[in-house]
Amino acid sequence: MKTEVKTPFTPEQEKALELWTKAYPYVNLGLIEALRSVQDWHRQVMPPAAARVAEIFGMPFNHVWGVATFFPTFTRWKTGEKRVGICHGLTCFLAGSDKMEACLSKTLGVPKKTATPDGTFSWEPMECLGSCEHGPALQVNDRFVGKATEESIAKLKDMK
Repeated sequence: MKTEVKTPFTPEQEKALELWTKAYPYVNLGLIEALRSVQDWHRQVMPPAAARVAEIFGMPFNHVWGVATFFPTFTRWKTGEKRVGICHGLTCFLAGSDKMEACLSKTLGVPKKTATPDGTFSWEPMECLGSCEHGPALQVNDRFVGKATEESIAKLKDMK
């Protein structure tokens, strides 16, 4: 007898997830987009959410959890509404990403992978962002911002 997973989603979110099962010719092609929706709604993907997605998609939990834990887009820790990433690839490291990480921690007042108390910001080191010429590269919510400097990091708090 199959037990139904208690849903961590609103009825509207459940419908949106179900639509991802029909958006592509094969059900599993919508999985990444469904998990991206979960990350946007909850600012993290936790096992209960992954279990419900697995149920909706008719997939084993281990498959969904494997996807959710493989891609750095999805986190198990609660991110801020503005998720700041700083590249720590070799080129960006040589350009001073470690110093900019310290600046992010000081400016936002939280260590890496921790949301600010109001939930507005979080920051984390990321693998290559593909902008070595702008090293150390900085992004907010998957959008490239530019070279991380003390000035550009200070301006983050003014973002709407």
